[in-house]
Amino acid sequence: YFVTTSQTQEEVVQTLFPAQFMNGNIHIPVAVQTVGGAYNTTQSVQIWDPNNQSSQGEEGQEQHLHLQGQVEGEAHNEPPSELLVPVCLKPEEGLEVWRLWVLRKNAELGKQEQPKLAPIGRRQPLRFQEDLVSSAVAELNLGLSLMTQEARGSEDEQFTPDVLYYVFLCMQKYLSENGRVDDIFSDPYYMRFSECLHKILDGWKPSVHPLGYFIPSHVTEEMLWECKQLGAHSPATLLTTLMFFNTKYFRLTTVEQHMKVAFSKVLRHTKKNPSNPKDKTTSIRFLRGHGPHNTGQKVTDDTYEEQTEDPENPLRCPIKLYDFYLFKCPQSAKGRNDAYYLTPEPVVAPNSPIWYSTQPITSQQLAQMLARIIVVREIQEIIGTGPENMN
Repeated sequence: YFVTTSQTQEEVVQTLFPAQFMNGNIHIPVAVQTVGGAYNTTQSVQIWDPNNQSSQGEEGQEQHLHLQGQVEGEAHNEPPSELLVPVCLKPEEGLEVWRLWVLRKNAELGKQEQPKLAPIGRRQPLRFQEDLVSSAVAELNLGLSLMTQEARGSEDEQFTPDVLYYVFLCMQKYLSENGRVDDIFSDPYYMRFSECLHKILDGWKPSVHPLGYFIPSHVTEEMLWECKQLGAHSPATLLTTLMFFNTKYFRLTTVEQHMKVAFSKVLRHTKKNPSNPKDKTTSIRFLRGHGPHNTGQKVTDDTYEEQTEDPENPLRCPIKLYDFYLFKCPQSAKGRNDAYYLTPEPVVAPNSPIWYSTQPITSQQLAQMLARIIVVREIQEIIGTGPENMN
């Protein structure tokens, strides 16, 4: 897949897409917007392993959690006002975890080898490079796959699945910032890693601290935009973005629910302002039910979920991205009532007229994409995995 070239952080996108993408002159700004909410930019961004907290006393909990108003928080089983969860990706953290794993893995491989020279013609023993950017694709694919089970912190602590996913996102950002065009989450060369990552993310749910409060995921939506896992950077990322929006706004949280989405069930809707007919708002609606929408059936608030446009942020607007997806799909697929997520073509250019084949993605591919989406903190909040829903 291609990766578009970024200009300066101050670059202003002048036009809206899909027209912006038609001629291939796509420029995705490097700068990302700050997402408002309860997580401020002054928070610590160190990797914290919640599993270590249960064995520590109150002193250790104060040190790692920076509790403010501890008496109040503990009395009401509320989370502390500041948790050691990251608010943005730190590429150097991903690089450090990779370096630690490489040092330990190479030492382990060295101990396993017989102290003798390899016979003539035999390949030299495998050694992983500390330099992530210089690692060959096959070596990186193998290393990342092993890391899903073997990666540890500086004190040999094991990472929870969401923390490890955060580490891999940091590594992806580091690769992108240093000239590598690989997408370790969607390129077919990293299929083994995708399968290994899925094994640890599938079924993940936030844990509850012994003090009784909910520990949020390390991964946020903003992080996915930040390392180009969301957006229109490639056919794969565009497809992931549509699935992310469908999970977030249509509240589709299972593979079975997503498999029922079809072009015929996602309808464009325009609403006029009664006081100003020229003022229109556009949305896309997903009709509930198992079959296509019947002609003459009355559409009410109870029969659909909705995604609305975001005119202030066109590069992240659900409607603009939906339009661009349709623009890049084969004409013959757009009226189907049995498919929505189409298989990306293996090699495309930004100005290629078609990005997708007529073949839907498999349920296995969909499951891997959805598992990475479900881990996101905002998605967890939406689907209701807070303390009141956790037993």
